[in-house]
Amino acid sequence: MKISKTHQRFADRYRISTPRALSHPDEFLGPNWKDVLNFWLYLDTLSDEQLNMARRRFWNLDDADRVSSWELAWDASREVTSNDISNRAYMSTPASASDAGATATRELIGAHKILEQGKSLIFVPLFLDL
Repeated sequence: MKISKTHQRFADRYRISTPRALSHPDEFLGPNWKDVLNFWLYLDTLSDEQLNMARRRFWNLDDADRVSSWELAWDASREVTSNDISNRAYMSTPASASDAGATATRELIGAHKILEQGKSLIFVPLFLDL
């Protein structure tokens, strides 16, 4: 399995369990772990210009929509993982991806919970067609 920079940072935050976080991400990231890892690999391929575009899209969202969707992603990720793991995944996302990438990570962790509520993913699509 190819390891993204974000996955490595995430695993490093579990100093005692680093090998486990790398070899068994499903134990940490829940059932959507493959989507999360693929997203993190994708982030590694993006240029600064592309990351800036995703950042602009994030901040161009309606404020109320952005906040409510951020809270939805946060709550859904915590239903799937612990508060601690959700925070570590968020903080492991590169600063260059800004809140857009970090929140998209949380959204992917809890994607099935969001979709079960009949709601749509808001942050992941910000990274399409860059």
